[in-house]
Amino acid sequence: MSHSRTRRALTIPVAIALALGGGACANDRTDPPTSSTSETMSAGGGSTYERVEKLLDEAEEAFESPARASSAGNTDKTADNMQVVADRLMQAHELAPYRNDLLFSAASAQIARKDVGAAVELYKSALTTAPNDVDAQSYLAGWSRHLGRQADAANYIDRLRTLDPARAQELNAMFATIDQKVSTPLTDALPALPEPGLAIVTLGYALREDGSMDDILIDRLQLTKAAAQRWPDAPIVVTGGVEQSGRTEGESMKEWLIDNGVAADRILDENFARSTVENAAYGVEVLARVRATHALIISSASHIRRALTVFQLAAAETLGRDFVFAGTGSADKPLAELATAAPDELLSIYRDAFSSIGMWSYRSAPLLRQ
Repeated sequence: MSHSRTRRALTIPVAIALALGGGACANDRTDPPTSSTSETMSAGGGSTYERVEKLLDEAEEAFESPARASSAGNTDKTADNMQVVADRLMQAHELAPYRNDLLFSAASAQIARKDVGAAVELYKSALTTAPNDVDAQSYLAGWSRHLGRQADAANYIDRLRTLDPARAQELNAMFATIDQKVSTPLTDALPALPEPGLAIVTLGYALREDGSMDDILIDRLQLTKAAAQRWPDAPIVVTGGVEQSGRTEGESMKEWLIDNGVAADRILDENFARSTVENAAYGVEVLARVRATHALIISSASHIRRALTVFQLAAAETLGRDFVFAGTGSADKPLAELATAAPDELLSIYRDAFSSIGMWSYRSAPLLRQ
């Protein structure tokens, strides 16, 4: 079994539960040594354990800061917050240099800062400790490819073929999926799709603080309404679970569609996904439930390539690698401007693709995220 298959068995909520006290590692964290007091930590005192724990708590606090930079195509942590995350993780690594998980987590923070080069150097540092680490080799293969370092990427894949042939095959499939989706022409028109077996999937977008919907999300719903009229028997999945003022995206989207003439019994609202990766992870389960044979993904034009990539990857074990996804996006920007995927979009696609095949980005409790 590949490393990604092993990690996929743990969902994010389960992992967080473990971090909060559901497993042996969590118990280790909640029963710290008592030989030193926390009062001296700010001055550099306390045991190594206490100092590392404090740094990890500070990293999680910075990660959870509400500050965001949002657009129709992406919602990112602010670069300043993620620099704090990276700094705290590296300070912790200086105290516990055998803990490669801290390097992996710091590398993910650098990816969030859009500094792929810094992340690559951290993955290389992990290999100095554990030359056969499959995840480090995997990340280096993917991010080297993203940077255009094809020879380096090929060398890491060759190494993986020896260490973990299944992982090497999985990465090659991931790269092929990325290439195919990125090269797919963007459109804001409804494609020609057969109705039997079709499901329509619309991705949410962050609600305003008062729970109302942004125009970006309403544009997606207008396109969904047109699709519902075009294929009157197709079930509709609306996915988004980030809550504002007691409402989730999924609930709000369903209500809007009903108010605009779509029959309620056609609409399945998924109200737990907090990211595109989770939209796909939960969305493919709903598609399996309705026995869909193909699906139309609706989002914003600047987001649709990433959505198609992660849905295709997430579907591999649930719906099969040959399940067909088509996509259309409301034109949040002129389509000509979006014709070629920009570097930031490609970075987000690679980042989410790794998560979609089950690899953990942040793996240093309490900061655990896929």
